[in-house]
Amino acid sequence: MNTFQNSTNCPANCTKIHLSETQQALLQNVRDFFLTDKCSEIIGSMNELVEALLFSKDLENITPAMRVDIANQLRAVTLISKLNEGRF
Repeated sequence: MNTFQNSTNCPANCTKIHLSETQQALLQNVRDFFLTDKCSEIIGSMNELVEALLFSKDLENITPAMRVDIANQLRAVTLISKLNEGRF
């Protein structure tokens, strides 16, 4: 899903923002970054990062059951994104 494709379809309450050349260049860098990988690859990377954080010893307020639930939900999202791209 490319969210930048429909950026000209602005809702009624959307206001036009004038960006400086530097801001436009930074925005283009962000767009280019997200276009380098497929959606499922980005989601998979985020999944690994979140799982690494969830299962670190530093988090005290998250129960083991919550950690497993979050990890399973992330894995489901990763699977759905891969299925959407026809990778299975």
